[in-house]
Amino acid sequence: MGCAGFMLALMTDAPLDRATLDRCVLPFGESFALPGEAHTSQTVFEWEREHVFAPSWVCIGRAGVHRRDPSQIERGGWAFVRTDDAGIDPDRQFGNLWELLAPWEPERLVVAARHSYEIAANWKLIHENYQECYHCSEIHPELCRVTPPDSGYSYDMRGLFVGGPMDLYPEAETMSLDGVSHGVPLRGLDERQLREVGYFGVFPNLLISPHPDYVLTHRVEPLGPGRSYVECEWLFPPEALELDGFSPDYAVEFWDVTNREDWAACESLQRAAASRGYRAGPLSGAWEGGVYMQTRMLAQGYLDGAVTEPAPKPGITSLPRREVLRGA
Repeated sequence: MGCAGFMLALMTDAPLDRATLDRCVLPFGESFALPGEAHTSQTVFEWEREHVFAPSWVCIGRAGVHRRDPSQIERGGWAFVRTDDAGIDPDRQFGNLWELLAPWEPERLVVAARHSYEIAANWKLIHENYQECYHCSEIHPELCRVTPPDSGYSYDMRGLFVGGPMDLYPEAETMSLDGVSHGVPLRGLDERQLREVGYFGVFPNLLISPHPDYVLTHRVEPLGPGRSYVECEWLFPPEALELDGFSPDYAVEFWDVTNREDWAACESLQRAAASRGYRAGPLSGAWEGGVYMQTRMLAQGYLDGAVTEPAPKPGITSLPRREVLRGA
């Protein structure tokens, strides 16, 4: 091991300026985004592999697809592995996630389509992009035709994840280019859930988006400080696949367009973080409740040497987003 590797092995807190991180864990409305080095530094990336990913339960895909690892666990139809045996307990990491997802019965859903992408952006920027929609009206015309970007609220979360739904417009049945569903409604949903699309950012690498008729996932694999691999899967109930002439294309086409719009935004943020003039700015007290929770959880992990505690939920996130924006 070289000198740099030896020094890295001795570190418990992350190789980032503590004063800068202290600004990231301030109360909601006062806190700042992560510093640029968190997205660009190879040293930080190596620290994350040891102190963020190794102790955590990392999603490797759908259960039954991969050769079973001795340490593997299965939850909700997904397989997770943890390479550090002394890492976080799965019940502590996932909290009440599976309870919240239970109406969609993800364990019985079937993969009907899969796409993969390689993105020139840090894995955390993908999470941040997923957790806010103030960019939606600027880059997502297709999405804004089926869901109001100022809708939504946060779930009651107890675990290392951030989640909340957004509404569908009255004329939209689901997220598709024309708002029409060519599948079947998921059988366990109530009237409210049939009119919402959920967004769960599951630490450290799984994004779950339950719809009225399918569930979309993004599984993120960090390849380097400025590069990530994303596997996207569309899950449908067996009864949808039994329909004559069924095709998942209506959902795939919509999200492939939206994904590519998001990847371009993430890559732009990556370039900004790498610039000499980059300065982390304050988080919005109206739009970035989810980003705050994600950022604070990671920043506290950088300070403590591991991510083990969820961030406190800002009080405003229990309110409909429109009410928060009216008061901003």
